[in-house]
Amino acid sequence: MPTHDVLFHEYALSPFSEKIRRIFGFKKMAFRSVEQPMWMPKPQLTPLTGGYRRIPVLQIGADVYCDTALIARHLEERQPAPAIFPAGQEAAARLVAAWADRQLFQACVPLVFGALADLMPPELLADRQQMRPDLNVESLRAAAPHCRSTLHAALATLDAGLATSDFVLGSAFSLADAAIYHCLWFARNAPECTAMLDSARHVTAWMARLNAMGPGDRSPMEAAEALAIAAAASPAATPATYAADPHGLTPGQTIGISSDDLPSDVFRGAVVTSGPDEIVIRRDDPALGVLAIHFPRAGYLVHAGG
Repeated sequence: MPTHDVLFHEYALSPFSEKIRRIFGFKKMAFRSVEQPMWMPKPQLTPLTGGYRRIPVLQIGADVYCDTALIARHLEERQPAPAIFPAGQEAAARLVAAWADRQLFQACVPLVFGALADLMPPELLADRQQMRPDLNVESLRAAAPHCRSTLHAALATLDAGLATSDFVLGSAFSLADAAIYHCLWFARNAPECTAMLDSARHVTAWMARLNAMGPGDRSPMEAAEALAIAAAASPAATPATYAADPHGLTPGQTIGISSDDLPSDVFRGAVVTSGPDEIVIRRDDPALGVLAIHFPRAGYLVHAGG
């Protein structure tokens, strides 16, 4: 593993950052926290990512990891114990986390934004509308009954399971816990969600257990220092091919990558590594030099020819 520090680009109110903070806390892992803005522009993040707008981002030297699904797996590789994938449960943990990141979180967004939209900075709402054009107050509030029903059903299932288990998949903490926790941590911003959570006593006790783990061994770092670290480093990612690659990707091939829920934001570069779970592209930044940008394969689109 590289000797560089773990640099975590985040902001305090970011729900997906909270997902990774639970993992840092569980692993008692040391990291440097780099505070980034809640909305664009993000002038001290964009040079690292080429425009990837979502938070958090993990940086290890000149290697940049996008999306918490991939960030979580990299942290597990870097510090395997204690494991967020208990023996025999990696598939279950990853599938539950994928459900939480998409379906459960998407049920929480309209409830929180619909309830608090009048109190939110207009810059925040405008930024999120760039990511989700349907994110207007009328649409959010119209979606509330369905979202409320989805959250209610999820809480009923979780509460029944947590009545006999300390964690979502049994006796051990896993990625599934971190992924569900961050959704409910975010949902608590809406008073009606708080009331729903308070009625699910086993879920409430479970959230208290996860909160008690803390955010990990965290120390602040200025964004300018993180950029300087990237400029002084070389990527650890090395060329590698994946024989079963569904796109037939090969090192050096120019492609574009975008998330399937924000396909207009395309990130371009030359393939470095292609694997079953990850695609790494090379990015050349005028100030920082060569960077390796890591994306998960699941949930991302590949655009041939960049």
